[in-house]
Amino acid sequence: MNKYKWTLIYFAVIVFSSCSDKLDLTNPNKLTSETFWRNESDFKQAITACYTPLKNWNGGYYGTRGLMTRISRADDIEFRNDINEIYSMHRFTNDPNNAVAQNIFYQFYNAIYRANSILKEIEGKPFPAEFISGVRAEALFIRGMYYFMLAREFGDVPLRLIPSQDPASFPMAKSPQADIYAQAATDLKEAAGLLPLKNDIGKPTSGTAYAYLGKLYVYTKKWPEAKGTLEPLTKAPYTYQLVADYAWNFDEAHEHNSESIFEILYERVGGTDQWDNGEGANSAQTTTIAVEYAAGSVKGWFEAWPTKKMMDIFLQEKAAGGGMDYRVTTSVAWNYPGCMYYMKPIQQALNADELNNYWIIKYSNSKTRTEEAADIASTIDERAMRFADVILLLAECELETANPGGAIGYIDQIRTRGGNLLPYAGAKDAVAVKQELIHQRAIEFFKEGERFYDLRRWGLLEQELKAQDPIRFANFSKRNYYLPIPAKEIQTNTLCTKSEGW
Repeated sequence: MNKYKWTLIYFAVIVFSSCSDKLDLTNPNKLTSETFWRNESDFKQAITACYTPLKNWNGGYYGTRGLMTRISRADDIEFRNDINEIYSMHRFTNDPNNAVAQNIFYQFYNAIYRANSILKEIEGKPFPAEFISGVRAEALFIRGMYYFMLAREFGDVPLRLIPSQDPASFPMAKSPQADIYAQAATDLKEAAGLLPLKNDIGKPTSGTAYAYLGKLYVYTKKWPEAKGTLEPLTKAPYTYQLVADYAWNFDEAHEHNSESIFEILYERVGGTDQWDNGEGANSAQTTTIAVEYAAGSVKGWFEAWPTKKMMDIFLQEKAAGGGMDYRVTTSVAWNYPGCMYYMKPIQQALNADELNNYWIIKYSNSKTRTEEAADIASTIDERAMRFADVILLLAECELETANPGGAIGYIDQIRTRGGNLLPYAGAKDAVAVKQELIHQRAIEFFKEGERFYDLRRWGLLEQELKAQDPIRFANFSKRNYYLPIPAKEIQTNTLCTKSEGW
């Protein structure tokens, strides 16, 4: 598979000095702005440096711990107490000193600072207008995407639009979440108008920006705007479509397929250190995501598994042919007749105790390897945005604009993909169709980090968490809707206040 090659950004530590962890220093790299930003190559490298904060293993939103943060707080996955920072978020006992949440916060601002620097430095440069437009488009997309995710995770946060390393400029009060979303929408809209219809692999397109913008409108309940933004993605000149085989969205052989709108690239380049920040000379550009969830018998770390509640959702409906929903058997492995696990019958692959458990196989190498060892870390791209999300977000838009029939049409595209399920045959009223939408999103995006945010925006989070585990739910309060502003930020940013309830 030919991927857009991630440049190793050794220069990033020098060119981009994040204001998050060097507040007590004056800028030691003051001459950098005079020696860098000289040619088109410099800007291309700088743009590349904006993506690595998404992949950082301990704070990247699509890296190992970032994924755990996104999937650990809903009702569909159970975590064991192996990683304290993740387990405390899972059990709702975390606090503002949580290191993983802090790293996510600062990785967001690290990338935003880089995008702001690019937008500032590209102004007035004697480059071709097309190049300047392309750089601005990508930097705006990056900033808009990061601010969308930052507001989604932390709520009210400082809105930083000027790249400054002057310590005097660091203190900044939080802006309301609505203002952060508004800035993200402005950036994404402008980026969408500038980005090309097709781009290099790993780069955003106009469709990518519109997909994120439409999703943001759904989160802010701007239903006509969301529909008007997302619906064009289903028509020419866009060519997105659901792939026939659901599993193609989570393997290496079918990356960048017709359903993929934006991917986080992993590949066997660079160094060998999986635990580096992704930007050092020995940083690996692979991921440990797959090994985290595999069983010990195949050298996995068995960090999490689907809850009984999720398995009940999975098995609620039979497929069109009478068997199980194909999405279930390609997301989870367990001791059922014919189940294969790491290229062996599961009864041969696992020990007796392991056969009593359910094992996550979405985004695993179960079909291509006999084990999931850390020394052969995974290179499966994370699909950050899929066309399936656009389809089900459009179904939600139809429901919220009093058109349940239109919603059913979109839901059926998901149900009947590859002949999997029969078309929806339930009641046609809005309440019944909304329940079907909720059901389909739970299955379709299992382990993709959507469930917590879906339940929160639907007002169902408390209800579903309590139904899943009353003991775990006893720790939950409204403050857990969002991650807290890190204690470090409160200590160093004198104008920033604590998150509500924290």
